[in-house]
Amino acid sequence: MSNKPLLIGYHTNANAYYKKKQEFYGPAKGGGGVDFILCHHDPDENHTVTQDSESVKEVISAIKDLGADCIINHEKQNFVDVTVSADGFDWANKADGTHLVALPEEYQKAMASEDNFIGFMYDEFEHVIINRNVSLALASKFKTDKPAFPVIKEKDAIKQFDTLSAQLKEYAEKIKSNGVKMLCGEHVFPVLFHVFARNGIIPNFKSQKESCSNVQFAVAAGAALQYETPLFNCVDLWYRLTFPGHSVEEMKSNLEFAYLCGINRVYVEAASAFYDKDDNQNEYGKAFDEFTKEYRGKERDYDIQDYKPEIGIIRYDDSFWGQGRIRFLWRNMLMGNPKIKADKLSKEWIKVFNIITHGETGNGGICKSRIELRSLTPHRSFASMNGAAVFDDQVKKEKLQSLKLCFLCGRYISDSTLEAVKELVKENGLTVVTTNKYAPDGCKNKKLFGFTEISNGKGKWIVTDNLKSRALKTRLKEFLGKKGEMTYRFGDKTFNLKISSNGETFKAI
Repeated sequence: MSNKPLLIGYHTNANAYYKKKQEFYGPAKGGGGVDFILCHHDPDENHTVTQDSESVKEVISAIKDLGADCIINHEKQNFVDVTVSADGFDWANKADGTHLVALPEEYQKAMASEDNFIGFMYDEFEHVIINRNVSLALASKFKTDKPAFPVIKEKDAIKQFDTLSAQLKEYAEKIKSNGVKMLCGEHVFPVLFHVFARNGIIPNFKSQKESCSNVQFAVAAGAALQYETPLFNCVDLWYRLTFPGHSVEEMKSNLEFAYLCGINRVYVEAASAFYDKDDNQNEYGKAFDEFTKEYRGKERDYDIQDYKPEIGIIRYDDSFWGQGRIRFLWRNMLMGNPKIKADKLSKEWIKVFNIITHGETGNGGICKSRIELRSLTPHRSFASMNGAAVFDDQVKKEKLQSLKLCFLCGRYISDSTLEAVKELVKENGLTVVTTNKYAPDGCKNKKLFGFTEISNGKGKWIVTDNLKSRALKTRLKEFLGKKGEMTYRFGDKTFNLKISSNGETFKAI
């Protein structure tokens, strides 16, 4: 049997290394050990580039002594406007008015010189793009307005997306130009996974946090499948401003979910939650040790590339997840461009998730971060769902073969993808739900507030102008699985999981 184990790690920071705190050393030495450590090593304005380069090399070497690989992470630049080194290197600000993590050549080479260094992670990368470095804006009372990348002047979402895609490709190549083999993002919101993966940036979704973990998984898994990349998972113990904001049992279930669902690398943010103020291990730390003892190196003959989703969402990713009009937090724009706002087409996939989660995600947004009445309801990690994946507008036919139900959404889908979907309807018996925008000739809906169902070869087209229709949800019931359960298929293995009443945990059934 080919073993494709889950690689397990944790998040810490360089200060913990220098202060000899347990959060740096402890989890690697306890339990079953770890495969990698994600370490914050943010630039210090009191250091020269050479000093920071020597420091990062020392930290990576210390992690090697613990028997672990290392991923270096930067986040400080997301919150601090001016990050200039003692010898004048600016770690973020550019002459064109943008603010984006920059790594000097010497620093890149210092990281890459250690053989246990496996890559660099840009913390919350998609967040600084779509919300236009909102943390800097908040700190300055909106006197500062700095995009991550230059945005176009036109009010054209497709042109803005193409521009962003090219910028991401150039940025990834620059970060990886001096021996850095891998670049990851870390996504707060379930958007831009596909354009990241398309341009050489590994998808990395957050569990727990303010979103349903399996909703985030569905989006990120589709990107990893489509672009044949690994899939990383951050089990984040933050909930809004509370840390730890999730229970020990919820953390354990999210780690187990990573194993069952073919994730390649999972880590907990942050290991400081594993110890009390006196550096004594607590229940979080003990639970993490138990997990590593059971699951580190545990045989698994599949990973994310063996995922066989039954429900697919094909959409144009314009970065909309539910952000509203409240200016002081999530900014009302798409892809960091204030001229481009969400429209009816942007919101279609949100309504689709409401269908496939039996109403457990809202019709306004798919994160608890959205400012609305629903955000006041208790958080849950797991929503009812029958193995879903989200693909972008360029997905090829071979990636859609396992689907039984597919939704077409958004402002654009390529002709080749639409042709592939048409063939799968006729040949495989696929059922497709769409508005008139993507319906084939002869399959248009003429019913006001209703839907038209048309057989085509072995499959069907269901065409509607109302994705919130109760009648449509009833029609699709056969595809959606049972409320209160999750189902996933990997190769010839199927997992049926019963979700707890509070949505924090699950058990196999």
